[in-house]
Amino acid sequence: MKTLTDSFTVPKHFLAFFGISLFSIIFSLFTPIWVQNLVAIFGILSFGILHGANDLKIIAKKTRQKEGTTGFKFFVLYIGVVLLGIVLFFFIPKIALLSFVLVSCYHFGEQHWSGRTPVRLNPFVFYFSYGAIIFFSIFTFQYEQSAQIIYQITGVALAFSFFWIGLVVSFLAFLLYLIFSKRNLVHYLLELLLLVVLVFLFTNASLLFGFGLYFVLWHSIPSLNSQLKYIYKASTRNSLIQYLKAAAAYWILALAGMLLFYYFVSVPENQYLSIFFSFLAAITFPHAVVMGLMFHSKDSNEE
Repeated sequence: MKTLTDSFTVPKHFLAFFGISLFSIIFSLFTPIWVQNLVAIFGILSFGILHGANDLKIIAKKTRQKEGTTGFKFFVLYIGVVLLGIVLFFFIPKIALLSFVLVSCYHFGEQHWSGRTPVRLNPFVFYFSYGAIIFFSIFTFQYEQSAQIIYQITGVALAFSFFWIGLVVSFLAFLLYLIFSKRNLVHYLLELLLLVVLVFLFTNASLLFGFGLYFVLWHSIPSLNSQLKYIYKASTRNSLIQYLKAAAAYWILALAGMLLFYYFVSVPENQYLSIFFSFLAAITFPHAVVMGLMFHSKDSNEE
């Protein structure tokens, strides 16, 4: 059986992405923050948003429905969930942000590890702990800016110890799972090495560049690959072109919505990142659900 994420577990792909991550550390050491942020924004607005722009096709395939008969209904429902996320960030930001982090922890872990964990062990805690390591690493090693953004969104000031303890607990949970799984030891060691490299990146790069590098390179691109296999049965140039055509409308709508918001709403410069992450959070909620459905579909394990 061939899982959706197989192409990113073979050494040549892992090492290539690992090399880019190492280069990104060097890049962050010799470039100003505004350049790092510009590169990150470009990556997030392109690959980052694009990897969630074909959720409607995934829903249509999952439900075995013809896109022409149910596409509009799914589109309205999907946009409604995104708008609901935006509303939640305006009226109950504490719950909205907490929900986003919790959902994203599992979503990041599921995308990175789906199909590569022992069947006999429940992967829920493992997926969640891996995603939590990513978030708590960013929050811990970019504490000042992370704490400022969280405060701007929620009005809650979190101590450094909160993030540090969260990082230690999530890493121990992740490590225990690796120990009890008793398989793929070499691959797991490579993954632990990757986490070390990401910590160096999060420590030396800007907050946006560190998050953007992980989000694009280790999450969005593998997710695109998984979706191509699920929707079109193959990850090829032709399937990518079909994907881009199908995703164009939602991708343009998402970009236009964000740009119009920044144009018409007066946002203080020091809150640009807060709004940007809130926007990403709003479009993450429905996407995480859709990807979960995809990974639990029997089609995800077909040749």
